[in-house]
Amino acid sequence: MGNGLDGDSLLRKVRLILGAFGTGAPVLGLSELARRTGLAKTTVHRVATEMVGVGLLNRHGRRYELGSLLFELGQRVPRTRALRLIAARYLEDLALTTRETVVLSFPGDQDVLFVEKYFSQRGGGVAVTQVEGRVPFHCGASGKTLLAFGDPAIRERVMASPLRRRTPWTITEPARLEAELDQTRRQGYAIDRQELVVGYGAVAAPVFARGVAVATFTVTGPIDRLDVPRLAPVVTAAGRAVTRDFESVND
Repeated sequence: MGNGLDGDSLLRKVRLILGAFGTGAPVLGLSELARRTGLAKTTVHRVATEMVGVGLLNRHGRRYELGSLLFELGQRVPRTRALRLIAARYLEDLALTTRETVVLSFPGDQDVLFVEKYFSQRGGGVAVTQVEGRVPFHCGASGKTLLAFGDPAIRERVMASPLRRRTPWTITEPARLEAELDQTRRQGYAIDRQELVVGYGAVAAPVFARGVAVATFTVTGPIDRLDVPRLAPVVTAAGRAVTRDFESVND
């Protein structure tokens, strides 16, 4: 290529730059992008300039943000689009039934992604608005569900990495997390008791595609009204219903 970067190297650098952005960092300068990616500032500038040219990034002066092309492309991913459409009506039903906030989550490369939220009147959306749109897999009910039932490669990667603490109740010991995942597999759902947000808990159940969890339904609310025996059956039923509907359109 004319810029001296081979194809694989350029794609790797593009991936690093895209991954540097998060809900808590929607706009980044050149120095911060270099720090987060580990790339030289000259390299970041060269690659980011090309990304602006094709719509992957927007530039405002010396700062960058993700481009709208990424959103457009994301909407075209068949599995993601189908799942979100199918899950939409169940999100509303689940929020009305439980009277709590309900979240649809997908597994990302490094984190759990909160892609849809339905705020009930009583839930108010407080719990999920206190966290970013992406959280570590080992924190909370959604992540534990995806680790227990999802792609084994993700589980191996998480277990091999430091389990960083988000609250005093976050699980940071691999052996304890493995025990939690075993329990999640036995009962069919995961429970979060203040592991992600102090004062809040959650119950999550998987949505499957070909036997592997590709999403979760999570009901979250204040810890003092986390009624697991009441919530678990309706959350798992919603997960089974979406699994059934999703697999029926993919047969």
